[in-house]
Amino acid sequence: ETIFSNKKLLCINDSKATSFDASLQSLQNYNKIYWIVGGLPKYQDYFCLKNVKKKIVKAYIVGKNTSFFKKQIRNDITYTVSKNIRNAVNNIYKDLELSGNSKSTILLSPAAASFDQFNNFENRGNYFKNIVIKKFKKRLNV
Repeated sequence: ETIFSNKKLLCINDSKATSFDASLQSLQNYNKIYWIVGGLPKYQDYFCLKNVKKKIVKAYIVGKNTSFFKKQIRNDITYTVSKNIRNAVNNIYKDLELSGNSKSTILLSPAAASFDQFNNFENRGNYFKNIVIKKFKKRLNV
């Protein structure tokens, strides 16, 4: 779901992506990605970021099982542990670089289930959407 898009920024809610393979589809389709990832990982899920790591500016790890995600991405991309979506959005707001010719992407594509912090992926996605719109409203003229 596209939350908003303008010349400088695209914001995508892909909360439904509950495995790495599902997130990989979004990671392949966007550039200059500020990636919110985390939650309850699927049993034996494995991340292969080789083909998309150049597209990711930074990852923001959320949820209770941060150690799993740190191990999966540590050697491939820069990350910070944000614990929850609100902190991740605040961190992205500070980190976001809107200069240059290419559009930046804020991507919630957690590669994990939402049950550690939400009832379901829809609740997680709606929460993300509300936080992003409130935080970026003035900056983006949304």
